[in-house]
Amino acid sequence: MLATGICWAALIAATVSSPVGTSLAPERTSVVVVSEDIGSPVERARPSQDYRRAAQADADGRWAEARPLYRRAADQWAAENRRHPSRTMDLAVAKAEREAARSEELAVRTRQGGFAGRIPEDLREVFRRRQAFEDARLLRDKLMATRAALGSLPGGLYARTRARLREAVDPDAPPARNAEVQLWLCATEAVGGNGGAARLARAAVPDAARADPANALALAACDAALREDEAALRALESYVLRLPPPRPNDLLQDLSLWNDWDHLRGTRRFESLFW
Repeated sequence: MLATGICWAALIAATVSSPVGTSLAPERTSVVVVSEDIGSPVERARPSQDYRRAAQADADGRWAEARPLYRRAADQWAAENRRHPSRTMDLAVAKAEREAARSEELAVRTRQGGFAGRIPEDLREVFRRRQAFEDARLLRDKLMATRAALGSLPGGLYARTRARLREAVDPDAPPARNAEVQLWLCATEAVGGNGGAARLARAAVPDAARADPANALALAACDAALREDEAALRALESYVLRLPPPRPNDLLQDLSLWNDWDHLRGTRRFESLFW
């Protein structure tokens, strides 16, 4: 469900078509290589061994090892961009720098290992759930980034992200209070191949909460992960077009680099939001 796999079809009695339309001969043993459709990540525009090694370190939770590798990839891409400037390379450099920063943040959070100082008893559960949610958002960023770079979803990182999101749900709160967490849980379950659980998480979000601008990005990611592209673009547009002019370029560039949109990248409607 999570990773690239190999499916053996032995002694097929009739001609079968694969999802890409390739016919398999009857009465033959065939090998079908099934890979995830991850779209067009900007980091794949220029191959980088350092970037791939950094992504593998992230997939294994070795955040401190990943950061300098991302930095080295960013430096190499920046040097190439100085020789042959292009928007593609601008984005690749920005993506490597983004991932370096997030690996550093995860490394710091891991070293700290929890809250500093004393927390009143009645606030501990609130802080615990908030920390779980903040951890989950960072982990999910890494989940999507490693999937884009490596071509498959790291199972351990997926399980960890999903667990932290579930810990962030407040069972005693009204549904609207859990809306953002549930939408990110939807987006996570969907990329893991669990569409049923993803839709259940989304169904737990009331219509009014889905219409709340504060939940627009989470809703867009949920819809995009479910490949409901029209709904994803509407939610993304509702967020971007609400930003007051002049729109903050740094925020827009960072948002454009999210791997949640990789299969939308290159379409006129998506690109018009950012460039």
